[in-house]
Amino acid sequence: MKSEITLEVCSRSDERYLSYRNRHYIPNRGCHGQQIHFLIYYKGEQVGIISGASSVYAVGARDKFFNIPQDKKIKQKRYLPAIINNVVFRLEHHEKNLGTRILSKFRKVSALLWKKLYGVDVIGFETFVIENDRRKGALYKADNWVYLGETKGNTKSHNGLTNKAQRRSTDIKLIFAIKTKNKIPTSDYVSSWRASTEEEKKRAKNIVKFRKELVGKTF
Repeated sequence: MKSEITLEVCSRSDERYLSYRNRHYIPNRGCHGQQIHFLIYYKGEQVGIISGASSVYAVGARDKFFNIPQDKKIKQKRYLPAIINNVVFRLEHHEKNLGTRILSKFRKVSALLWKKLYGVDVIGFETFVIENDRRKGALYKADNWVYLGETKGNTKSHNGLTNKAQRRSTDIKLIFAIKTKNKIPTSDYVSSWRASTEEEKKRAKNIVKFRKELVGKTF
């Protein structure tokens, strides 16, 4: 039986994606690092978008939840690349349990593609929700994500990856996370963003090629 829910891989510049992204409550400031984006279809009609991206660097409650070592090298090369941050989920069709079903499918599909794109087995997911009277993370709780507390209301920002970070104030967010069956990372992530060696250049080229090949595929 064909699923009523379909996820189509897209680029973040796709107009169909942007039309929903620009209506999301968090402003669209682009997306950096590891990432995967989907259009959401329900019964053949587009009803939203959902995206995964690189995990946030410093979140104490998240680190404790995933048992991430304090060693910075191990954290950066092994653990953080294996956690997907659900940075965007915009659904404009409301039906009981639909959001939870989409979220569950997103976790399965994005973990599969993350492995193919970036060569790491996903150990879990995180997300950060700005709370208001209607938005309290109920969707994530229904999908068995664990509430880990609140962020501190500040973060480090970079004007270019090689420049010194500056700390700035941010909205306090609710932290949710969920683990996969992979309890610990199975391999180190091999970075390619600098493209400073032949190996990095080849890896970056292959990632771009595979990402292009994925666009338009449905799951």
